[in-house]
Amino acid sequence: MIKQKLITKRIEKNKTQEEIAHLLGMTQSQYSRRESGITKITKSEWDSLAKILGTNMEAIYEPEDGIYILNNEKNTSNTNSQNTDYNNFTLDVMKKYIEKLEYENRYLKSQLEKFSL
Repeated sequence: MIKQKLITKRIEKNKTQEEIAHLLGMTQSQYSRRESGITKITKSEWDSLAKILGTNMEAIYEPEDGIYILNNEKNTSNTNSQNTDYNNFTLDVMKKYIEKLEYENRYLKSQLEKFSL
């Protein structure tokens, strides 16, 4: 899944893929695969990208195939405020995913009812 929010923010900040890749310690090709969704972006990479682009993770994060994947990696340099923000973000993401699943369940049930008639 293409990371459109990430691409938009990168362009907004006048950064090239090559510049971002260099700051992340990877090749432009490796970074390009992350933006295009071919390679998953790790939690630590998302954090680094947010810092590089001068924004928060919520402004650039997009899930893999509509599923929000958040690793449980601990960063000892985080403050309690940052942890609280991250936990609130995680909770919001989980709520949205549950809503998506509930919608899909309702849709599938309606499709099943059509076959039952």
